[in-house]
Amino acid sequence: MQTLSREIQKQFDKMCKTGILFKVEFTGQEVWDLYLSTLVENGDPIFRDPRSTVHNCKLCNNFIRRYGNIVAIDDNYNLMSIFDVEFDELPEHYKKVAKLLSNKIRSSSIKDVFFETLKDLSTLSYGPVDKKSTSFKLGVAKNVKRYTREEAEKFGIVRPNELREFHHFHLELPTAFVDKNGYTIEYIMGFYRDNTHVFRRAMEEISLSTLELVRDLIQQGSLLDGTTHLHKVEAMIPLKKEYDELASSKRLNWIWKKSHKFQFAKFKNELIGVLCTELSQGEELNKACESWNKRVDPTNYMKAKAPITQKQINEARKFIEENGYLDSFDRRFATIDDIKASEIKHMNSGDGRIREVSIFDDVKPNKHQHVRNKFDGIEEVSIEKFMKDILPSCTLVEAWLTNKHVNNMVSLTTSSREDSKRIFKWDNNYSWTYNGNIAGKSQIKEAVKSQGGKVDGVLRFSIMWSEGDNDDSDLDAHCIEPDGNRIYFANHHSYRTKGDLDIDIRNPLWHKRNGKEVVENITYPSLNTMIDGEYKFHVNQYHARNSRGFKAEIEVNGELYSYEYNQPVSGDINVARVTLKNGQFSINHSLRETSVSREIYGLDSNNFHKVNLVCLSPNHWGENNIGNKHYFFMLEGCKSPTSIRSFHNENLNGDLLQHRKVMEVLGATRMIESSNEQLSGLGFNSTVKDELIVRLSGNFKRVVKIKF
Repeated sequence: MQTLSREIQKQFDKMCKTGILFKVEFTGQEVWDLYLSTLVENGDPIFRDPRSTVHNCKLCNNFIRRYGNIVAIDDNYNLMSIFDVEFDELPEHYKKVAKLLSNKIRSSSIKDVFFETLKDLSTLSYGPVDKKSTSFKLGVAKNVKRYTREEAEKFGIVRPNELREFHHFHLELPTAFVDKNGYTIEYIMGFYRDNTHVFRRAMEEISLSTLELVRDLIQQGSLLDGTTHLHKVEAMIPLKKEYDELASSKRLNWIWKKSHKFQFAKFKNELIGVLCTELSQGEELNKACESWNKRVDPTNYMKAKAPITQKQINEARKFIEENGYLDSFDRRFATIDDIKASEIKHMNSGDGRIREVSIFDDVKPNKHQHVRNKFDGIEEVSIEKFMKDILPSCTLVEAWLTNKHVNNMVSLTTSSREDSKRIFKWDNNYSWTYNGNIAGKSQIKEAVKSQGGKVDGVLRFSIMWSEGDNDDSDLDAHCIEPDGNRIYFANHHSYRTKGDLDIDIRNPLWHKRNGKEVVENITYPSLNTMIDGEYKFHVNQYHARNSRGFKAEIEVNGELYSYEYNQPVSGDINVARVTLKNGQFSINHSLRETSVSREIYGLDSNNFHKVNLVCLSPNHWGENNIGNKHYFFMLEGCKSPTSIRSFHNENLNGDLLQHRKVMEVLGATRMIESSNEQLSGLGFNSTVKDELIVRLSGNFKRVVKIKF
C-alpha cells in the first residue's frame, strides 16, 4: 500500500502541473468496486471482521469514492489518471489492479472539472485547513490500532494491548485547486460545465470559413460596431483551425482543456456568435448583416457598408487604373501651407520665434479645472455675424474645447500629388474627415463595452468596484425613475422608458479571477421614450464583504462626470440626480464630481486653445457651392491620434460612385497615418445646431458664444 500511494502521488504531481484537473463519468464508487473486486483474492483479514480484508477499509473507501476518478489532459489531449503509475515498481497484485483501473478511467469521458473548497476540506478532517497553506491533505496516510483483551480473545490473532499500523490512500493537493472564496463545488463545476458546453457547440456548429468571413466583414466596415467584437473572432479562428485538425477521439478532451478559463468560451451565445451561427446555418449574407446592424444600432443600421465580392473589387480596380485615378488615392494630411490665401478667413500660425528645447518640456503643469457655469450669460452671436463682422478684426482667436466636441474633431486631407485627377464633386482635391477617436478613454466605459454593455445612449450610469484583492462586496447600480419605477437587479428593464440594466455582477471575485472588470451599467437609448422628471442614481450594498468603495460615471449631454467613494459602502449611497425637462437634461450631484478633462486630439478639454486657421470646408472654396457648408477652426497642436479615412463616398464624383461598395471599403483601408504636420481642429456643420465659445483679441478683448 505504501508503494502504491507513493507512485500515485508522483503521478498526481504530474497531473497537477497541467494546471487543470477533471473528473470522469466513471464514478468514484465504480472505481472502488472494481478495485476491491480485483483484490479479493488477496484476503488478508484485518482482525475486526472475517468478511473484511486489509484493502476494505472505510478510509480508503472514502478516498477512492471522492478522488479515484480524477484525471488530467496531457499535451496530446489524452487522459491521465492517478493510477497511471510505474507498474514495475508495484507488487504483482497491485500492478494488476492499477493497470485495470488506469485503462477503465482513461476510456471514460470527462464530466466536470475537479476542485475542492476550504469549507468542505475543513469538514473532512484530513488535516489542518489554513487559507495560507500551499497544499492540503486528501485522505489519511496511516492510523494506529491498539487491541483490547476482548478483541484479542475474539480474533485470536493479535495480543492484548498490541499496536498495529495501517496505511491508506492519500494525496497532497496544491492550493491552486482549492477555492477559498466561499463558492460551492457545484457552483464551480456548473460554471465550467456551461462554458464547455457552449464552447463545444461553437466548435461544432460554426465553420472556419464563417469566422474568416465575419472577420473580413468587420474589417470592411460592413458590421456596425464590428471592431468592438473583432478580437473575439480573431481569438476563435486559430482555435477552430486546431479543432478541425484533431482526431475525433481527442476533440472532447481538447474542448474541456481549451475552454477552461477561456475569456470567450461562450462566444456562441454572444451577439457576434449569433451572427456566425446564422451564417453557418445558411442565412443569406446581406440579410444576416442587416439583422446584425439592426440589433446593434436600430437607428443607424443603414449606414454600414454593404458586403462586397471579389468580382466587384476587380472591376473597381480596373476602372481606377484605366481612368487615371490611381495617384488620386495616395492622400495625406493637409498643412497650413497648402491652403490658398483666398480661402483663409483667419490665420495665426504662431509668433515665428524658434524655441530652444528644454529638459522641462515634458513636465506638465497641473490642469486648471474651470467651473462649468463660468460662461453663463455671455454674448451670443450667429456664425454668419461672427464671420462677417467680428473675425476680420481679430488678431487672436482661442476656442474653448469641451468633452462634447469629441465628434467635432476634424482633419483636412489632400492628394499627395497636386496634379492628380480630381476625385470629388468639387474642383479641388481637398477633403475632410471627422473623427470620434480620442486618446484618453474612460476606464469604466471601456470595461462596460468589453462586457457587452451599451455606452452610446443619451444617458448612462456605470459603476466599478472590487479593485482590492479581498473586496468581494456585491454592489448594485439603481435608478429610481420619475414615476417611481426602480431599475435594479430584480427589475432590469423599464418597458416605458427603455432604461436597461444590461450588466449585473453578483460574484465580483469570480469575475476578477477570469480577467474581467467588476462593473454594472444602466443606459437609456433614446430621448423619445424617456419621461420628464428626476432620475435618481445610487449605489446599494447588497452584501458587504471587505467593501472598499466604488467609482461611478454618469454620461449625459456629451459630458462625462466621474465620482469616487473611497470608504466601505453601507446601505444606499446617492450619486446624482439627472432631471429631464422639455428634452433637456440637467444634473445635481450628491457625491463630489469632477468634470473629466480628457485628451482630445492631443489637447486637454475644458481649456482654451489657440486657433491657427479659420476656413470653410473645401466644397465651398472659390466658386464651389456643393453640399453642406462646414466651418473649420483649426487648433494649434491639434493632432489626430489615429489613422483617418482619406475620403468618403458621399463626396466622390459620379464616375467613381459606380463602384460605391468597393470605394467604401477602399476608403476604410487607404487610411492616412497620423503625422505632426496636419491641420486638425473643430468642425461645425452649418445645418446642425451647435455652439462654440471663443476668446478674442484685437481692437478689443471679449468672450462670445458662436451659435451654429
